[in-house]
Order: sequence, then structure tokens, then C-alpha cells
Amino acid sequence: MELAIGQTVQAELGQYSMKVRQKLGEGGQGEVYLVEGPNGRMVLKWYYAHQATEEQRAAIRDLVKIWPPLRGSPEAGRRFVWPSDLATVPDSKQFGYLMMEIDKKRFAELGEVQGRQKPQPTPKIMCEIGYQLSNSYRALHLAGYCYRDISMGNMVFDPQTGDVLICDNDNVGVNNAAQSAMLGTWDFMAPEVILGNAPPSTSSDQHSLAVLLFHLWMWHHPMHGDLECAIRSWDIPAKKRIYGEKPVFIFHPTDKTNNPNDPSYGTVRKRWDFCPPTLKALFIHAFTIGVQDPKRRVTEGEWQSVFLQLLEGALPCPSCRAENLWDAMRVDLTCWHCRQSIPVPGRLVVKTAATDFHMLLTPGLKIKAFHLDPITGRKDQTAVLGELVSNPLNPAQWGIRNLTASPWTLAFANGTTIPIPPQRAGPLTAGAHIRIDGCEIQIRS
Repeated sequence: MELAIGQTVQAELGQYSMKVRQKLGEGGQGEVYLVEGPNGRMVLKWYYAHQATEEQRAAIRDLVKIWPPLRGSPEAGRRFVWPSDLATVPDSKQFGYLMMEIDKKRFAELGEVQGRQKPQPTPKIMCEIGYQLSNSYRALHLAGYCYRDISMGNMVFDPQTGDVLICDNDNVGVNNAAQSAMLGTWDFMAPEVILGNAPPSTSSDQHSLAVLLFHLWMWHHPMHGDLECAIRSWDIPAKKRIYGEKPVFIFHPTDKTNNPNDPSYGTVRKRWDFCPPTLKALFIHAFTIGVQDPKRRVTEGEWQSVFLQLLEGALPCPSCRAENLWDAMRVDLTCWHCRQSIPVPGRLVVKTAATDFHMLLTPGLKIKAFHLDPITGRKDQTAVLGELVSNPLNPAQWGIRNLTASPWTLAFANGTTIPIPPQRAGPLTAGAHIRIDGCEIQIRS
């Protein structure tokens, strides 16, 4: 049953009516409409008759009950375009669910960016998109849920700010408990799901997230190389072989059978050359070890830690102003656009039990609470602990101002120490280090 323009649908929980204003599109599970009612405009996903099962109805009701999603992680929860109510019409077994309307002028699909319909995000903004995606799915998984259908079609982003929205959340379920007819999208599904060896789970979500992030950075699928190019009939057996039975990463460090040698794969080769080394290392792990062993996949926390690190390493080229990304695995930095050498400033290195976090000494640098715990992520973006300042008597001399309520201790390379009281600054000297909240911050040239 297709809904008619002007037809009324009823919100089950809110007990209000909404009128159908426009059909927006359709997909594998149902049709999407713009509807309007007492709360303004919303979007309605209306299931096809064969998809409108009692199991799906119960699943939507369960999701509506936990609205707003992820109360323990409000920043991540706001990114999910969650089902807010079940929608029905009289004398019909079909149903749907209501969700907020997305601003299509502001938010873009990745395909629109690749098709030059929307602006391409800068490298720094891609890091922000990557961070928000990994942070969102981390929060969902920590809450005990799995998404089941992570793909390019289920997320949009603002190319100017990197803000992300995650759509089509009606297949979210309790990890390793809830059943679903949705196994995922073929080219994003984990091998064990494709082969029928395991149901969708947080582990298979981790594989799908890695594929999505690879698409974001490379505009290409990680398994589409010479093996895929040689296939003449792209049918179900072919997909099963490439994605499930014999998934070989196109940039596998030792197995070259699926390298992207075809001329049509020039874009992915160029984008891989530009990719920062730490991000390359995670992709290689995700699509070699992680493909074979679900227990050793790249975690959401590892992704977000790398993207937070790369955000701190954005540097403009002094010759052409193109934005470049430095990371700790680079000995030096060459502009991806004009190939000129880029001077790399000194840096602060936060030593934690989990990782070393590097911050380049650039004007405007602020030490924030999340820098001391990059795996957990940005719990509080407003908590600024310190800032880079210049000496008013000697602008070439930089220091760090203590913006906390507790004194710090600055230890120099020769062993001498000085206190840095709140609202005072200590000089930056190579080899020195500062203790903040139990973390050691080293100063390197």
C-alpha cells in the first residue's frame, strides 16, 4: 500500500495525526515520505507489506522506548536520526516510523561529494567526520547495541564542519540477542556474516565501519582490485567470493594478487599515497588481520584516537596553502599538492598508559581534557586545561599557561623544576616536561 498525498497517519505513542506531503524516495525495506503535523515537518519510513512484520513492529516500539538514544553519551546520541514514534493508518497491517527531517542543503551523502554535487571536505574535516563516526558507533556498542547495516547510504555529513548524522536506525538491536532480517549491505558485510557463520554483531559492525572509513578517505572499496576487475558477471556468487570467501585487501603488504592496477583505479592509488601513515596502518590491520580474525579488528576507540591525533596535525603548506596532515610516523612532511617541503614545528607529547598523543606547537593551541584520554574521546570539549602563549617581552619565546585551579610542575632537562601556578605560564624548552592530572607532557623540538 503506497501512501497518498494528503493521507493521514497516526503517531501511536504521541496520539497525534500527520498528513503526507511528499514522497521522498524508496529503498529495500520501504518508502520514505515527508509528513507534517502539530510538531512540524518530519520524515516517515513506511514499510512494504512483506517487511511490515510483527517482529519489526516490536523492534520499532523497543527503539522508540529508549528515545532519546544513548542518554549516557548525549553528543553521540544526537547524531542518530532515531525512530521517535510508530506510525499507522486505520484498517492496514502496514506501518512505519517517524524521525526528524534532515537538512539536505547542509548535509551531503558521500556519493554526492564523489559526484561533485557537494563540496569535498578538507583533510581536517575528513578527520572530524571519521572521529564522529567512530565515536558514535563506539557509544552505541558500549550501550549494548549493534547497528547491523553500516554503509555509505546510512550516513550524511556537513562538508564544512564535519558534523555527522546516522540514518536508518530501525535495524539497531541488542548485541548477540535481538534477531533481524537485516544482515547488512553486501559490500559492507563482514566475511563471517556473508558466509552464514555468524549473525551481525558489534564485531561485524567494526568491519563495516572500517569499510565505510576507507570509502570516505579513498572513494573506493578495500577489496575492489584486480580480482574484482577480472570478474565479468557481478552476481551474488562473485560478491560472495570477493567479500566473503577470498577477501584480499587491494594494498595488502605481501599478497599482491588484488592490487588496483587497472587504469580506472587511479583515484584510489593517489588518495592512498596521500593517506597519513598511522591511518594507513589501521586500514592494513583492518583488512588483513581483522578480516580473518573478528576478535582482532580495529576498535572504534582506536579509530577515534587516530582521527583526534590527525586533527592536531593539520598544517597549511607555506607555498600553496594546501592543507596537509602530519603524524608521528612521518620523519618529514611534503605537500601533497605542490610537493614542497613543509617545516614541522615542535610539539607536546602527552604520555598516557594507552598511547602517546602529539600536539604541534602552533598558534592557538589549547590543551583540553580529551587530549589526556584520546581513547575515550571528547567527553567535554569545553574543558581547556592550558594554552600556548608567547612571552610579551620576547614574542619568539613560547610558553604554556595553566588554566586549571591546581599548580603544575615544570621539570627541565637538567633536572631543575619550577611551579606553574594557575593563570601563570611556564617556558617551553625542548626536553622539559609538565605533569598534569597524572599525565606527563613532554616538550620536543
